[in-house]
Amino acid sequence: MSKYEKITANSGLISFGNTGARLGDPRATYVKILTALNKFRERNANWKDKDQVEFGELLSELEIFEIKTDNIVSSDKDVRLKTSFISQLGFTTNDRIVTKAGEELLQNSKNFATNEFEISNESFTYFKQFLKYQQKEFEILPLLSLIYAIVEFDNELPLDFVTYIWSSSQTKSELIQNIKTYKKNSDYKETVYKSIVNSENTELAIKNINIFFANHYTIFDKNELIELLYVIFPHGRGKKFKNKTITLFYDIHSYWLNKNKLTKTEKKSFIQNNLRSRHKDIACKKSSDYLLTLFGTTSISNSSDWEKIISFFENTELISAKDEETFILNFHILYMYIKKISVCEEYKDLNIRHLKLLDVFIFEYNNIKLDIVFWYLFKSVKDSLLEVKPLLRNDYIKKLESSQTSISQIYDFLQIDILKLSEQIATDFPEIKKLGLQNFALKKKEERLLNLVNTVFTKEKLIAIFENIYPRNDKKIRELIKEWYQDYEATIPALFEYLLGIAFYWLFQKQVRISDILNLGLDANLLPKTHAAGGQADLIISRKEKDYLIEATLSENDNQRQMEAEPVPRHLAKHILEKNQNSLALFIAGKLDPNNLVALRNYKFSTWYNFDGRSVENMNILPLAISNVIYLLKQEGYDLDELESNFEKLLNSKTTDGFKWYTNEINLIFS
Repeated sequence: MSKYEKITANSGLISFGNTGARLGDPRATYVKILTALNKFRERNANWKDKDQVEFGELLSELEIFEIKTDNIVSSDKDVRLKTSFISQLGFTTNDRIVTKAGEELLQNSKNFATNEFEISNESFTYFKQFLKYQQKEFEILPLLSLIYAIVEFDNELPLDFVTYIWSSSQTKSELIQNIKTYKKNSDYKETVYKSIVNSENTELAIKNINIFFANHYTIFDKNELIELLYVIFPHGRGKKFKNKTITLFYDIHSYWLNKNKLTKTEKKSFIQNNLRSRHKDIACKKSSDYLLTLFGTTSISNSSDWEKIISFFENTELISAKDEETFILNFHILYMYIKKISVCEEYKDLNIRHLKLLDVFIFEYNNIKLDIVFWYLFKSVKDSLLEVKPLLRNDYIKKLESSQTSISQIYDFLQIDILKLSEQIATDFPEIKKLGLQNFALKKKEERLLNLVNTVFTKEKLIAIFENIYPRNDKKIRELIKEWYQDYEATIPALFEYLLGIAFYWLFQKQVRISDILNLGLDANLLPKTHAAGGQADLIISRKEKDYLIEATLSENDNQRQMEAEPVPRHLAKHILEKNQNSLALFIAGKLDPNNLVALRNYKFSTWYNFDGRSVENMNILPLAISNVIYLLKQEGYDLDELESNFEKLLNSKTTDGFKWYTNEINLIFS
């Protein structure tokens, strides 16, 4: 039995999701998994290993996940891993039976209907589940502690704080102290380092080191030292990884022991040959983090400022240690610090991606803030946020898996008085008295969308994206969105519809309502969500007394005809019969399929018969390729009335062959 007290390898960090199942679009994927589970449960009520393998086959068949079938990770284990977080969020039981909360999510995912806070019912379901969510070994609840931090930072919480500090703050006192430390110097590294120094793990390390030296051992008692180091260098993957760290420990110790004997040239050579490329030996993902911590630079070469590098290294807590006891302790602190920074970065995208599901947080300028209504709601109850204590296991699971209609059913202090909330907001925004809460929230969203369109989605930037729609380059499109704004995680088809809406806002010279685009279903950061095909046009824009139905597709060749030849005229006919007789459809694709063009043009000269006996004599459907939209965006000073006149002339052409009509008439005008 070891004389040393074990230090846990648990990261002690908040992790929404797991690194073994990184999802590009969790909003869409979770609904697909729940739908697949309901389908699976129609024929199988069990959840043993063989059942999990069978469900994995269904997930692969539905192209939700590619479940592993190799010997490294068994199929059943991979299924458990990839479906674990929906269970942890309460959407399924541990045996993957869809709960009431899960059924609520499935129901609310069918449309973009919003509630009084102007967020979708689907996002509100996520919000409620995350409000209840408890992190193992934490004394405070993750979402409530995050909201507390945002309020403390006056609704401008740096993402660095979220990534490196909030995610590891397990208690009320720890979070409050971390906030104070960060506010003093705004340096997350200093805050993380101090949290490591003051941690229980460091106290255990000191205790273990004292035991080592109390037994009259020295660093040169190799076997005894290795026993100690195995304990104070915790790593979840075992001794193989710890041995690399111990080798690095000995190399750095050699430098520490001989630093007063080595010449500058010898020090440079030692660092270059023995220390420079060792970041992986200390559980560090990025060499830049390792180099910056030890040497004050992100890269080292022969041409580097070696006097500065050596000086920085020798002034670190590690190399300036006064004795062996302090050296071992400071190496432990260095190890824990670098490990924590690396794991925090690994969890960053997981946490942000899941927080975006709630649509109550806005991510901009490297900060996270609460959307305006939630900002006023939570700052009034700040003192209650860290007082909520985690429930015992059985009570927690019961609450988590149930469905609540309001957030006040989760916590009493979230009892919302709309009138009082509106009065609070009115002190800064008097217009809410006239608009009401929901219209006020919508107005603020429109203002943000207008700003986004004018600064991020300008004509020039739309053109740059559309040039990658055909030929299609999804990677480049996502890179551009990230460069100009932030990560985009939903599907490219959803983005295409959204950007077409903005394009026609520009093409119609801002004479249409930008709020029309909001009907697409946007997240809190005003980017589109992935959605299922609906029973109406992708986008409807009104100008004067005419409605333009924008129908977009990225399908090509005969797939385009199969997917669009029926729904496009059906959507237009429905709109004409139920909304506005003066309507036309603009059908826009990356590349237009000849046979689909023929099918769509046919409705100009044929009757559409509705299921209820009503009919539409003829319909105007104008096809445009993305190259035509790019051409229009590039035109300066064109006359909008002339554009609409060209639409009318083309639609009233006598040409009946849709392919010839597009090739010889439409494309000639708009290219």
